[in-house]
Amino acid sequence: MTSIGEPGPQAAGFGADYLQARIVREFALAKHIGVIVESADDGAVILRAPIATNVNYKGSAFGGSLYSIAVLTGWAWVTRYLATRSFCADAVIQESNMRFLVPVYGELRASAAAPSGAQIDKFRRMLLRAGRGRIPLRVEIHEGQVLATIFEGVFAAAIRRQEGI
Repeated sequence: MTSIGEPGPQAAGFGADYLQARIVREFALAKHIGVIVESADDGAVILRAPIATNVNYKGSAFGGSLYSIAVLTGWAWVTRYLATRSFCADAVIQESNMRFLVPVYGELRASAAAPSGAQIDKFRRMLLRAGRGRIPLRVEIHEGQVLATIFEGVFAAAIRRQEGI
């Protein structure tokens, strides 16, 4: 039996399909910008969206759409981490910064790689000890092979309180 905070054998059940269903159900904006979960595993989460529904008047990706997909990608990484470790918790963005380096003219494709093992371990220990934790994540969006945007955010998670306690 797997204890809370440790990865369980059910991790495969919390992949792209799980995250896609959560994103569509919980974020109305995701449907409008066309967010699709491309992949999700312990190494990274990748989300994408078509340029056609996210274009600005200059023909490049709208900055708000780039920001939205970046936040959703980070949220998806944290949400998947919590689910695969049996934490009954909710994640939210707490603070963020985004740098727009070059315009994006093609599909929006955002990737969040797993943070360092030390950051993940600190996050897990905070959740177990205090019932809440914070973790920094970096999300990148490329235009072809060129890094187009860098999103750096801190996500917070809190264990849900059970009724009657």
